[in-house]
Amino acid sequence: MAGLVRLRFLSWILFFHLFTTVLASPFVSSSTPRLNLVPRANFVLNNATGELQVFNPTTRQPIPQGPATDGGGANFNIAALIWVVFTFLVGLPMSFAGIRGWRFTTGVGIGLSGAVCSWAAFINSVNEVGVPDTILTAIVLAFFFLGFIIGLFEFGRMGGLVTLGITGGIAVGIRIMTFKENLLISGDSGFAVNWAIIAFLGILGGLAIAWPKTQRAGILFASASVGTFLTFLGIDLVINKQSGLSRGLRFLFDRNSSHIADIILNGYKPPVSTQIMLGVSLALVPILAYTQHRVFRHPFSRKPRPDSEFGDSTVDLNEKITEPTNRHFLAKMNRFSL
Repeated sequence: MAGLVRLRFLSWILFFHLFTTVLASPFVSSSTPRLNLVPRANFVLNNATGELQVFNPTTRQPIPQGPATDGGGANFNIAALIWVVFTFLVGLPMSFAGIRGWRFTTGVGIGLSGAVCSWAAFINSVNEVGVPDTILTAIVLAFFFLGFIIGLFEFGRMGGLVTLGITGGIAVGIRIMTFKENLLISGDSGFAVNWAIIAFLGILGGLAIAWPKTQRAGILFASASVGTFLTFLGIDLVINKQSGLSRGLRFLFDRNSSHIADIILNGYKPPVSTQIMLGVSLALVPILAYTQHRVFRHPFSRKPRPDSEFGDSTVDLNEKITEPTNRHFLAKMNRFSL
């Protein structure tokens, strides 16, 4: 039991360290010209001349603007194709067999968390020149594979499960928020509310897995949520390219002062096909979660655990009791015999 407690404690430290390290990455505030990164700054919008201009409120100087491609690529270039392949490679297994993925599933949990945090940090830190889409894609996927490798080890198991629950809840929240033009709750004041709802759903997803009584249900839900999100994102990239859900993600995550003119002027107007896919993907989450539960009845972990990890009152309901009653009685007597 003590060993299990230590492992869980180390997993929580790992998760906290990875999360805070990415958010506090020097790339967020570095001004290294080689990567064209700049400190994040406030901005003021001015449309008096009929053309949207962005100014630094401190220096009152205009802020140069660039396109908010954010590593998504264009049409079917290399960066775009990489994302299509990635979403299907990770999304399909998680949709249909995440509960049986074991180390693959825990690796996906930490990997996606690292990828999302690193992507958000970079796109909100680059200047108007930015980082080439292919390079940014490679950097984000490197964060994913680093987290994925950590999740393959036993010490990263609990951290992988909790981050999977968080990303599963966030994936539901993002789909709800991006269903409507310029997000579910539009306007500057509503932007924070959208993120508050997304964060709340992410916390619920993480708690569902952290609490032992709902852990299996949490893993099932998170696997189906992450899987359907990635799978339908890949389908949307094929159909609508960068104008569908891809644009919605950039509109939701990117508030870089060097991209704000692109974000505000072009906005986010999801095609009808994107809205349909968002609705279908959300409807499939409980269906696929229940299907996985019925098909894969075995526990999530394939590693046999010692009896010391279970209390004396723990009973495996899947095992049939074939011992006669009197034999159980004698076994209990022997426990107190000399």
